[in-house]
Amino acid sequence: MTQPHLARNLRALCSYTSSISDACRSMGINRQQFTKYLNGASRPSPRNMRRICDHFGVEEDELMVPHGRFAEMIALRPRAQHLIRALGPAAPQIDRMFNQSSESLKPYCGYYFYYYHTPSRPGMIRRSLLRIAEYKGIFYTRLNERIQPEESPLGRSHFVRYVGVAVMLAGRIFIVDHDARDLRSLSQTVLFTTQTGEIEVLTGMTLGVQGRIARAPFAARVFLEYLGPRIDTLAALRRTGIFGAEGADPPRHVARMLASNGTEPQLLTALELPV
Repeated sequence: MTQPHLARNLRALCSYTSSISDACRSMGINRQQFTKYLNGASRPSPRNMRRICDHFGVEEDELMVPHGRFAEMIALRPRAQHLIRALGPAAPQIDRMFNQSSESLKPYCGYYFYYYHTPSRPGMIRRSLLRIAEYKGIFYTRLNERIQPEESPLGRSHFVRYVGVAVMLAGRIFIVDHDARDLRSLSQTVLFTTQTGEIEVLTGMTLGVQGRIARAPFAARVFLEYLGPRIDTLAALRRTGIFGAEGADPPRHVARMLASNGTEPQLLTALELPV
């Protein structure tokens, strides 16, 4: 009995080829036998499954996922191949960056409170929740920012989520992320790594754009407080939001670390020239 999604997924792959006969010749699989796979009447042998996977550039477990999800996966791949070609000589350099980050970034995986002076509320500090996690040698980031009722046009609390990737180069952590919902901007954070064996805090700078209508570029100092590899995420998310710099939450030392000279926050906003 063949796997229920396999036949549909194989037909989807064949839609990207010039002809099924050409694909069969390239794979070295009999056309009549391959038609049985497409019809769901037969399942490929381990040898033929390997040939199919090698020809189409997929993994066997990917061929078994539900068809809707599989269609989304393979739809991205032609564009990814075009992107790699467009990067030209830079593509292997970027790949090398990820490979070199593999061991050095592992100790930094986990959860952090992420603090910075928010440009949308002068004098206020935003505390967000950042996670760095590794999957198949790539380090992914997820930043959750809680928008409180007084900030929201609808007057209700909600979260904005930013997803991205992280690499470590020459002792600095570089994070590039984007708003997962509306894809309106890219942000970059550069962090100093710890000089001791224990990770407690990280400092650096972030560059992004203001929310709401302004959309003005800004740069701000950031302070990260390491929470651990596993935490109660719901409890941590409840502690996120914006706070006065002189309040007890967040701690006062955070405000001091975020200040450029001990008194003023380091926050640079760009001015848009009149047309």
